[in-house]
Amino acid sequence: AFRDIAEHSWQMKDPTGNPWPVLPENVSGNIHYANMVGALPNGRRLGDALYDGGISPGPGLDKKGPTAVLKSCSKFNHISDGRAFLLNQRLSPSQLQGEKGYQLWSNYMKTWAELGMDHVQFNVVDDKTLRAAQKEPENYQELIVRVSG
Repeated sequence: AFRDIAEHSWQMKDPTGNPWPVLPENVSGNIHYANMVGALPNGRRLGDALYDGGISPGPGLDKKGPTAVLKSCSKFNHISDGRAFLLNQRLSPSQLQGEKGYQLWSNYMKTWAELGMDHVQFNVVDDKTLRAAQKEPENYQELIVRVSG
């Protein structure tokens, strides 16, 4: 259904004559709409936050790894269907260390490009670092924490 709506929306023109595509953004709706979505079979309870970004897997649901997440999320056509499918992925810093880590990252980004995806954001930080930064923020001034929702 969304693909049909998106296809039709590209034919609509804004006042300047440019296409006016539908944008399926769910940047902050994951909190706002949480009470409007019932409990789900995967264990999500009524009121639990929805998954951020619109197509990001929920916590603990990316069981087959980051590349499987990319392949799953690439089922949407990220260009013609609206260009607003936001994917947030958390990656392990230890997996990206050294030459092997560089090759993993390089192959991962090639896969992302080959799948035709439009947008992905990465968090490459471990729980230990985040907890330490909470206790002593002055020692982690280079750490950027993005809060959304």
